[in-house]
Amino acid sequence: MAGSIEKRGENTYRLIVSTGKNLDGSRAKRTKTIHGSRKDAEIALAEFVTEANHGLIPEGKPITFEEFFHVWQINYGEKELAPSTYKRYVRMLETRILPYLGSFTLEKIKPTDLMKLYDMLEQDTQIRRLAKNNGERTLKPLSKKTILEHHRLISSMLHKAVYWQLIPFNPAERVQPPRASRAKRKFYDDEQCKVLLNNLNTLQENEIKYKVAIILDVFTGARLGELMGLEWNDIDFKNKEIAINKASQYLPEKGIYTKEPKTSSSYRNVSIPDSVVEMLEEYKLWYDNQKELCGEFWHDSNRLFVQDNGKPMHPDTVSKWFGKFIKRIGLPVINFHGIRHTNATLLISQNVDVAVVAARLGHAQISTTFNFYVHPLASHNRSAGIVLQNLLVDKN
Repeated sequence: MAGSIEKRGENTYRLIVSTGKNLDGSRAKRTKTIHGSRKDAEIALAEFVTEANHGLIPEGKPITFEEFFHVWQINYGEKELAPSTYKRYVRMLETRILPYLGSFTLEKIKPTDLMKLYDMLEQDTQIRRLAKNNGERTLKPLSKKTILEHHRLISSMLHKAVYWQLIPFNPAERVQPPRASRAKRKFYDDEQCKVLLNNLNTLQENEIKYKVAIILDVFTGARLGELMGLEWNDIDFKNKEIAINKASQYLPEKGIYTKEPKTSSSYRNVSIPDSVVEMLEEYKLWYDNQKELCGEFWHDSNRLFVQDNGKPMHPDTVSKWFGKFIKRIGLPVINFHGIRHTNATLLISQNVDVAVVAARLGHAQISTTFNFYVHPLASHNRSAGIVLQNLLVDKN
């Protein structure tokens, strides 16, 4: 960045550093007044330019958090985030964050400002009144988990601001965010899972795709989007494997679309047993018959799970059906993702190596499998107590 010196009076100089352009396209600059000799001014200018080059002087005129939000949208949010994630973040920002932080000059946001925002989110006081300007009328106090999500979003945005040399440091890193208690994850034990499978096998032909989707998830632990994104060429009948390499998502403005998996480790091949291979072969016969019956009205998406006309099935359709089905057969209520928890828990309970389970689930870190998807079965907990009793208690 270029710099210059202007003499303003006896032993007084103004330092000028060009910092590019403002958001409106006008020339941006920073100035500083120095008292001393010309030599002092030259030394100070060199330091001033260095500060600017290292992002210690925000470029252009100070911008507000709301102005930065639009810069973030164009240069990062729209380009780098998954559409569903981006939409959720914008909703969080427009509903609760911008009404409070929007008018703050970016470089003047202090940790205490963020602490006040999080307190308001938890108490739902001033933030409700501020958000009414956006047409909101039903805001509720947020859980600590949701406030933590807001904190992480703000912190990630301010981290970008530091990276783009708009501010010298991230004030969110100096705030202790709310501690959110981890929700207990629901899953089925082996006996409950047998009840589920037995009832699925009694379904009529018109519900075969739901049967196949749920049984396939029990044996693979795939995420819902990954399951709904499967195509027939992803099934290797000969080697008894399924290739997971994409996911199906839905947004109102985009409809049903295909996206890349969650992470690079999500690309994986998952083995399936003979019973599942046979089920898929039977399902393929039914699928091809449906295709023939529809004739020219069939939309050949090549997806495993489709509507009656061959178009991709909405990702939520099978999860909604599953919720009604488990109530019908009297099983405890879990969400569709609970099948994934069930898969991991049962594999671990049968002493399958956790590294293998992690690979099948698409986890980059084995610790994730331990911390989030592996839960002790109640039957194993009881067995552990009996083991100690047999070891320590005198039966006489």
